[in-house]
Amino acid sequence: MTPREFVKRAMEHIKELTEGLSEAEYDNCLEQLSFELEEERQQLNWSPDIED
Repeated sequence: MTPREFVKRAMEHIKELTEGLSEAEYDNCLEQLSFELEEERQQLNWSPDIED
């Protein structure tokens, strides 16, 4: 499975799990997911290099 296919399947699952939520609740879930993904990257030291 390619990374794009993996993400597509994950998003389909997320949409199933959040079915019935309001737009604001869905937005909140996506924001929390973004936070959790960044935390996971930091724990694994996979953070992308950011140049100022």
